[in-house]
Amino acid sequence: MALLIVVIYQCLYAQVWPKYYNKTNYDTYSDDVLEAYDKSYFICGNFNTYNGSEAKQWTWLIKTDVNGEVLWDKVIEGGDEYMRTAAIESTMDGGILLCGLIWTEIGNFDPYAMKLNACGEKEWCTIFASSTQINPWAQDIKETQSGDIIMLVNQYGEDNIEDMDLFKLNSIGELQWKGTYCSGNVYPESLAPIGRNLIVTQANNYLIAGEVYWADPWNPGGPKGIRSVFVEVDEDGNENWVLPFGLQDSIYGQGKNVLEIDSNRFIGVSNKWPVETLETVLIEFNSQGIMTQYIILDNQLISTEISKGTPLNIEITDTLYIIGGLYGVPNAGYSSEIVLDTNIFTNPIVFNFYQHYEEKEPYSMLKTTNNKILSNSTFDGSDKWEIALSKLNLNLEYDTLDPGNYTYDSLCTTPGLPQSGFIFLDDCDIITGVDIPSPEEYYASLEKIPITAFPNPAKDKVTFEFQNTEHHQDMELKCFNIFGKLVHEEKVYQYQGKSILNIRYWQSGIYIAMIYSDGVVVGKAKFVVQ
Repeated sequence: MALLIVVIYQCLYAQVWPKYYNKTNYDTYSDDVLEAYDKSYFICGNFNTYNGSEAKQWTWLIKTDVNGEVLWDKVIEGGDEYMRTAAIESTMDGGILLCGLIWTEIGNFDPYAMKLNACGEKEWCTIFASSTQINPWAQDIKETQSGDIIMLVNQYGEDNIEDMDLFKLNSIGELQWKGTYCSGNVYPESLAPIGRNLIVTQANNYLIAGEVYWADPWNPGGPKGIRSVFVEVDEDGNENWVLPFGLQDSIYGQGKNVLEIDSNRFIGVSNKWPVETLETVLIEFNSQGIMTQYIILDNQLISTEISKGTPLNIEITDTLYIIGGLYGVPNAGYSSEIVLDTNIFTNPIVFNFYQHYEEKEPYSMLKTTNNKILSNSTFDGSDKWEIALSKLNLNLEYDTLDPGNYTYDSLCTTPGLPQSGFIFLDDCDIITGVDIPSPEEYYASLEKIPITAFPNPAKDKVTFEFQNTEHHQDMELKCFNIFGKLVHEEKVYQYQGKSILNIRYWQSGIYIAMIYSDGVVVGKAKFVVQ
């Protein structure tokens, strides 16, 4: 498959933005965009083709300079059939996290996660095979302040119910735990929650914005209407609270995104049903999950030409909110940006509004580090869909050329890299649902230090391998013979993974190795000396 990139300029010399990207003969669109450490931009694209009954789709990761010119790109193949990447995230070491779904050989969609290094090379990838559901997917992924990874997964399934999950991975992609939240097992009035957006808060909690079917409080057991929902989970996987919005006011809709203003103030964005005349809702709540105020923005307040709108992203400057989403009339919603006063709850004034005609969903938006707006959507003005990327100033005017002298990919120290090419996911680790611990099971396992002794039986030397020593202090390894006599002891240090012991002069027999943490036995292994 040739890597063909076509960049179409709306006006070749007079205007830098917008930019369009496509792959010849493919429908191409983007699900996410981010600004990298070197002031470049990553576009998380996907492209597909339809040939009779055969449909195939892969991921297209594009890196551009500050003016949207392509630096390099990667085609990510998840097999012969289908994959889709929903979100990308920068890491502290200059790498990239990706997550989405992949079609497996057994005929299911399964969530996947992957890490690329600063040179655009695959470090690791993992596929999570669900044991009960057939179409789960990973929706969002974030790196935590400690360097771990938290991933939002929908419809993974547990006890054959649809659910909203968080998967916690360490920095090298090893699964730590999976937690289920807003579950129908805990909240019988809820049904089928779906998470749309995930952030890591200043307090190191995980905050999810999404939607759930929730029964009206005045009609227990009755029909469940769709509601915006916000869920907070602590860093150990415990659910702090669930906030379904609009229960008392009969406001139905879907939560799309959430923004942290400070440690005790958050703004969620939602649409308001009915679907024929969707409106924008801003919801303010505190760190205890208590709603403090909300406002419904009438479409006519945004523009007299708007009769339907859905916000998808929200950003903030010192004095402004920027909302990005799809606005228009029924059956014709275009990607749009809206600029509001941060006092919108008491001063409902729209400062500016811009529509990208012929550009539609999927849509994403971000505010760059120099207060520009990066708008990413799908151009539908030609035979095939194309990825559209625009940079605007806070007046929602197309930005001008950035003449800055930037060094791109400076964290990649391998000569000749990064390069355009392919990444294949045929060697990803596969984890099944039965192998995934809950947060409670995971943290309980850390209280122990499993020991493995080999060779066993041993003759001259025996090697002990330890796990979890990074989670313990004041550790000692002690060995006892079958009569309980202490024959060896040594200190074990945090992060120590093994110890080699000379047993050449030990008497033959059975021995027990025990490891202590703060004076308590947390692991032991039996071994034989020949």
